[in-house]
Amino acid sequence: MCMCGASSVGLLVHMSPQMRERAQAGVWPRARPYNVAHRGASGFRPDHTAEGYQLAIDLGADFIECDVVLTKDLVPVCRHEPLVSGTTDADAKFPSLIKSIIIDGVNYTGVFTTDLTLAEVKTLRCRQPLADRDQSFNGLFAIPTLEEYIAIAKGANRTVGIYPETKHPTWHDSLPIVKAAQTTMSDIVLNVLKKHGYKGPVNSKAWSRQPAFIQSFEVGNLKYLSRKTCIPLVQLLSDWNTPIPDMPYMNYSAIMSEEGVKEMATYASGVGPSKGTLVRAKVGANVTANGAGLESSGLAERIRKNGMQAHPYTFRNEARYLSYGSFASAMDEFEFFFVKLGLEGAFTDYTGSLRQYFTMKAQEQGRLWNTGAVINRAGRPKPHNPKC
Repeated sequence: MCMCGASSVGLLVHMSPQMRERAQAGVWPRARPYNVAHRGASGFRPDHTAEGYQLAIDLGADFIECDVVLTKDLVPVCRHEPLVSGTTDADAKFPSLIKSIIIDGVNYTGVFTTDLTLAEVKTLRCRQPLADRDQSFNGLFAIPTLEEYIAIAKGANRTVGIYPETKHPTWHDSLPIVKAAQTTMSDIVLNVLKKHGYKGPVNSKAWSRQPAFIQSFEVGNLKYLSRKTCIPLVQLLSDWNTPIPDMPYMNYSAIMSEEGVKEMATYASGVGPSKGTLVRAKVGANVTANGAGLESSGLAERIRKNGMQAHPYTFRNEARYLSYGSFASAMDEFEFFFVKLGLEGAFTDYTGSLRQYFTMKAQEQGRLWNTGAVINRAGRPKPHNPKC
């Protein structure tokens, strides 16, 4: 199964003879790692908008990402946080709803989707949150629902997957509006995905027709989901010393260890680490030498050893976002991560740039290109649940 169109051809590397034969025969894994649109085409359009998702697809995305939050009437919508003050005109339209609350230990002030009905959310207009990016589309686009986002993926002229994230699920589940409905955020999201035909396990025929991953930063949430669905799950990882939201006395470094990654494999099919956790500076090396001073932290190898895929975030074109300030360009950073570390996918604000890189690799070699998309001994990424 390939979700990439004609630009998917490239070089075969790091593959067993059996995998090479499968790839040459057009059997999974064929082509290249996944190109995941981080919040849509967020380098060019405001985050999480229908227009941004469509542009990301046009530029070459294999998957589009929706960070899911809930409205007051429990409709799942796409927004990076329940707080919408910085990414919309919510403060101007609903000044009486501005308040301060604590979510996962962080104090936020502004207007929140959970205090707005869907009808009220639909009056908001999105804006670009990063001042050094194009501001000319501010005030033009509405917030899409999870169902509208799915319709964009399913309406593409090729297979495009979805990659929703359950955002602050424990916090959402603690709200009176969710408790009163006797449900959970996860169940609300799963009901929508089921309604639209999304299934698992990873790389099954059903999944290949409508690919989907569900991601979360919360360990408990993913373990709950693993008992409810065969859709492949991805454990998101923040920086080493960041507390895990639903395990506040434990940092992410604890689950990046050998034992921690092994435990992840009992409930997840993939891992979405912050890209900085995958590399480290070599002792005494000059880290500004276009990647020469960097080496693997060992996390990518631990993920692969346990039969999971690695889909790190976030690759951006701007120089200030390149790892350790080490790379001359985004293309050089791609080369290091995809060839040296053998990633299976990546989140990017610029899907066109990542597609350009994949096309360049194809033209270099004139053969199928694959960095060894994490395949376990059975020849495919491991389902998170043996029952799937």
